[in-house]
Amino acid sequence: MRAGRAIFDPASPTRRSHSARALRTRQGASVAGMGSRADGGYSATMFSADDLRLFLEVARRGRLTEAAKYLQINHTTVSRHITRLERAVENRLFDRTSDGWTLTDAGLRLLAHAETVESAMRVAQEDCLSRDSSLTGHVRVIAPDGFGAYLLLPGLVELQRQHPDLTMEIVTANRHASLTPREFDLAVTIERPQARAVTVQKLANYTLGFYASSGYLASHSPVERVEDLYDQVLIWYVDTALDLTTFNLLYEVLPNAKARIQTNNIAGFIQSAEADLGIALLPSFIADRNPRLQRLTSITARIESSYWLSVPRDLVRLARVRAMVEHIEKLVAERPDGLSAAR
Repeated sequence: MRAGRAIFDPASPTRRSHSARALRTRQGASVAGMGSRADGGYSATMFSADDLRLFLEVARRGRLTEAAKYLQINHTTVSRHITRLERAVENRLFDRTSDGWTLTDAGLRLLAHAETVESAMRVAQEDCLSRDSSLTGHVRVIAPDGFGAYLLLPGLVELQRQHPDLTMEIVTANRHASLTPREFDLAVTIERPQARAVTVQKLANYTLGFYASSGYLASHSPVERVEDLYDQVLIWYVDTALDLTTFNLLYEVLPNAKARIQTNNIAGFIQSAEADLGIALLPSFIADRNPRLQRLTSITARIESSYWLSVPRDLVRLARVRAMVEHIEKLVAERPDGLSAAR
């Protein structure tokens, strides 16, 4: 007999106790593993929250190597976790092709559960890290340039004073069709978002009008009706700056318009109009506050659009995300004419 190696008698009480513990362990592992067999039993393979975390990254990035690069670990480690997970659920979770890894039906079913676990872990971490009622961490908001630069950023003073340790990232972008939930904690968009796994609500409606400087109006022919705009220098977006629906707002009023001054953001519109370059179509809640611009009241066509607010479903319960949502809704509710909270 080799020294140090225990030998168990299958009939001994010690062996029976060890076997009972092993059985209970396997039973618990099978429930954690969630892997059902054809005979109605469960797989004895256990998987962890780490397995689910790596599974989520592969699902989101579509490639094992990309997930590994993002997680800063070896791709063989990611592969090992995915293999263990597939053994646990006794199903293939990905179809591996030269174009990438795509979720199978079983993978899609597991995805919802994995996102729920991820959300619960984030909430737990946030709850433990937050001191008293002050929030910490990061919250990332994507918003159109007009909303972000002229309403949201100037309106963050109160929220920042309440939560000085909260880092707020405001990214302005006008094209939102290709956004994915991994890119933001909240998104304010001009078009209703089509992304999967987000909660969506209409945030506000707003009106637009034509604005110019007094210097421009004094040096050009008068504008008394909408058709007169064809004879003016118009300021509008370059065609790649917006999704099609919003880009077409100008052309719904002036189907044959030719914008002679084109830029990709509202700040450029305003600076161009202030410099006497032309007439810009601008959100009224922004332009009405600019003393250097005046609205062309002779143009009575009503031009309207909307803002939509979306939050990834797995982030809805995070306190810092809820705080930002409530703050944005408050800013909209307090805004004067030209921007109205959606009912």
